[in-house]
Amino acid sequence: MKRLLLIVVVAMLGYYAYGKFDGGGPPEPIKNPVYAEVRVTNQVQGRELEMALFIRASSEFDCKGRAQISWNGVLDSCPGCTMHEVKCHSELPARYARLFDDVPIPSPYLSATAGVSGERDGRLVVYGLTDEEGRQACEIMRNAVLKSYHGTAHCVPASGG
Repeated sequence: MKRLLLIVVVAMLGYYAYGKFDGGGPPEPIKNPVYAEVRVTNQVQGRELEMALFIRASSEFDCKGRAQISWNGVLDSCPGCTMHEVKCHSELPARYARLFDDVPIPSPYLSATAGVSGERDGRLVVYGLTDEEGRQACEIMRNAVLKSYHGTAHCVPASGG
């Protein structure tokens, strides 16, 4: 599990770092967002874990560019990981859109809010973990992301259902 979480953190850092070269001023509001959906699965200790990363991008180009840069070569260190096709949506299905309102779901998840213009808001859920593993994984990811992310990040606890 720690190996998959490390890969997830590296990918998130790459995704968020993509836009850091555009001045670093305050984040501009995104009027017509395009949402990236990136999923990676892996078998760990007899369980299938699935990581789902959702990013609010400023355009289709922004969505695809961030996905390409962040995942380019990251999975080389995880031969058991399978990355599924990156999807860019003009709207997320309701069950995922509510993540951007920090609504609790049955799994804990990481909520990151941009702090500078090159960063994007993102949400990261790891499915297949116990509640305690999910809490621990979220804190590990939050601490790792905050080392290079200028925005805020917090863990949204599981809904308990």
